[in-house]
Amino acid sequence: MIEGLLIVLGPMFLGYLIKTNHIKFLHYINQLVMLLLYVILFVMGYSLGQLDDLASKLPIIALSALTFAFITQGLNFVGLLIYDKLSPRPLIRLGKDLPPRWRLLLDSFKLCSMVILGFLVGFFAKNIFLLPLNASTYVLITLIFFVGIQLRNNGISLREVFFNKRGIYTAVIVIVTSLLGGVIAALILNLPITQGLAIAAGFGWYSLSSVVLNDAWGAVFGSIAFFNDLSREIISLFIVPFFMHHYRSTAVGITGATALDCTLPIIQRSGGMEVVPLAISYGFIINLVAPILLVFFASIPI
Repeated sequence: MIEGLLIVLGPMFLGYLIKTNHIKFLHYINQLVMLLLYVILFVMGYSLGQLDDLASKLPIIALSALTFAFITQGLNFVGLLIYDKLSPRPLIRLGKDLPPRWRLLLDSFKLCSMVILGFLVGFFAKNIFLLPLNASTYVLITLIFFVGIQLRNNGISLREVFFNKRGIYTAVIVIVTSLLGGVIAALILNLPITQGLAIAAGFGWYSLSSVVLNDAWGAVFGSIAFFNDLSREIISLFIVPFFMHHYRSTAVGITGATALDCTLPIIQRSGGMEVVPLAISYGFIINLVAPILLVFFASIPI
């Protein structure tokens, strides 16, 4: 477990040490992160295509991912909505110029297409070419290093992150309800509880969860984690604008780890700058907790 945590958290903190105001450099970092994400998804699809008895595994992946997504995100939604009802804080001014949803869905489709492409290449190259051992892990280490740089240079201090009470409460609600959902989904699917907790602990960080669980239990669980976490991003495209005005914690919390990257522009455009500190604080905490919980649960013998 200690080695796994060092592999995941070490690059993040090394990246966090790099402070820069060079806008062009940060632009290149953003492009590299997206490129590495595509590589990781391609490798995961390739590993899936190399599996034996593949036809019997695809329905299991689809059913399991759907079950986890429905239960964990459903509990997230209920918990966050109760919090917003008990502690209402409607926005004073909403954002504007929300990009069309079809364009945002197209971005999510691109991520899925990389998995599909990798799957096809892996399937037809079966027994011809094998990827180097832990290839996706090395790519993930590089990706997390650049994510650390992004975290450091997002313009928000650690004081603002850890003293934003609403961001902390929102993160705690999402973490607790997600893990509870993971236990329930595992019982329904007749999986070990630790596997259910590990799948639920991705909180939408699909590039991390898919690699960690792929290394721990194989491509089937890596794929379940990926589609479960990707669904959070897709669902967020519709929930964020709809709930932002009266239920800001619900709108931000349902995005999970993507609150710091993919869905942050949606959050900002839906709620304006007023809601950005909440999103940054919440997203930062989730991005720190996710790798710790993922590695912890994945390291427990089953």
